[in-house]
Amino acid sequence: MTAEEDAKETTPGVVDMKVTTKKPPQFYVRSAKSFFTGFEKEGGEKKEPVNQLNISGLGEAINAAVAAATAVEAEGLAKISKVETSYPGMTTNGAERGCPRILIKMDKK
Repeated sequence: MTAEEDAKETTPGVVDMKVTTKKPPQFYVRSAKSFFTGFEKEGGEKKEPVNQLNISGLGEAINAAVAAATAVEAEGLAKISKVETSYPGMTTNGAERGCPRILIKMDKK
C-alpha cells in the first residue's frame, strides 16, 4: 500500500494524507513531494499536481508529519499555511484517553 492509496481527494485539487508509524518518515517526505510535482502511476496513468495537501498524524506519527511538511517547504514546492493541534479522546479497552494530533495544511506555491 502506498501513500497515494492512503491519501483521499475529497475536493478537487485538495488531498488528505494520513501519516502513521508503519512506514519511515522518508517515505512520507517522498510522497508529499510527489503530490506537489505530479507523478505517473503504474500502468501509465498520470496524476496531476495538487493545489493543497493536508497532512495529519496521531501520537508518535506527528514527527513524520512535521518532517514531510518541512521537507516540502524547504524545497520550495509549497508553503505551510496552517497548523492545527488537538487532543481527541480515543477509546482503548473501554478506557478513554487523549491522544495528540496534528494537521498541517500546505498550499502550492
